[in-house]
Amino acid sequence: MRPLDETEMTAVMEKLHKFVGNNLKNLIENPSHEGPDSIPGRYCFRMNKNKIYYCSESLVKRATNIARPNLVSLGTCIGKYTHGGNFHLTVQALNLLAANA
Repeated sequence: MRPLDETEMTAVMEKLHKFVGNNLKNLIENPSHEGPDSIPGRYCFRMNKNKIYYCSESLVKRATNIARPNLVSLGTCIGKYTHGGNFHLTVQALNLLAANA
């Protein structure tokens, strides 16, 4: 898992903005109540094997104990990058989009 770079993040945000609109702010600033911390964390976007995942920061911290080749999935897969470099949303993103549309 790695954080998205600037060009990847803009492609993801532009695609999500088409469907969610101004509620994109709610998607990014959504507090996460997962994990042992009493202070709620935030959700973030991570990339693994050309797939973009939407997961909480506490889950990302706990997943650092797993090697990258052994990590299958983390959080909700919202999309993937094609071989041509385009970003496509996947069906799993519908739950996330419906809550913020």
